Amino acid sequence: MTGEDQGRTVWRSAYGQVMRATACLLMAWQVWMVWYISSHEASGVEWTCDGTGSCASDQFASMAPFAGIGSAIVLGLLSARYLHRATPGAMITLSALGTIAGWYDALAEGQLGRESTTSFFLIFPFGEFTVSTWLTFLWSVAGAGCLAAWWGAAVSLRRTAGLRRLSRRYTTADATLEGWRSVGGTYGEVTVVFDDAAGVRHRVPAVVERLALRRDVRAVYDPDRPDDPARTRVAVRRKGLSLV
Repeated sequence: MTGEDQGRTVWRSAYGQVMRATACLLMAWQVWMVWYISSHEASGVEWTCDGTGSCASDQFASMAPFAGIGSAIVLGLLSARYLHRATPGAMITLSALGTIAGWYDALAEGQLGRESTTSFFLIFPFGEFTVSTWLTFLWSVAGAGCLAAWWGAAVSLRRTAGLRRLSRRYTTADATLEGWRSVGGTYGEVTVVFDDAAGVRHRVPAVVERLALRRDVRAVYDPDRPDDPARTRVAVRRKGLSLV
């Protein structure tokens, strides 16, 4: 590949990343607004019932929770490249906070009071509850989403050696894993085989999860001490995605 071709490839990759990031930002705004509308306009929704227990409304706020769920799923698919395992928790937190913001603005505008009951529902009607009850529930959901996001982020950073890869002290190289000796649970000892920048081959012992045996991996190592197990980590690639 010529230098010109490499330049075009880099430019296309950068352009694709910018477009994807822009799409994520726009979709995040949509998720926030849809959930915000679902609660902010909840007290003004007019329902038409047919007398058999079925009710419907042609106002957007009545269907906003369904649109919010769909938008959050699309955002999750778009942003999974960046958020990895933190994606589900982040989507739950964003949706819950958008809904909470809508309730608080509705209260501030005097549309309803904390003890007012509404027909607001999520996937299906839970029954009518006070705004105070909904806020308590939603803050709990937001907290659980935050915990799930932090846990997912921690798992992803460990598997991809994300923090270590950000340090200039370390570099990466394509690697293969040889052997497997279980050390408990899903972890086992292997030998990481890789060539450093000078083309010298190294074989370093490491502990990895079993799933690493089924994925492409990279060695993250200290170029000054490439044979030091304490300074070498195995970064597991996500399926279909590159770590670099």
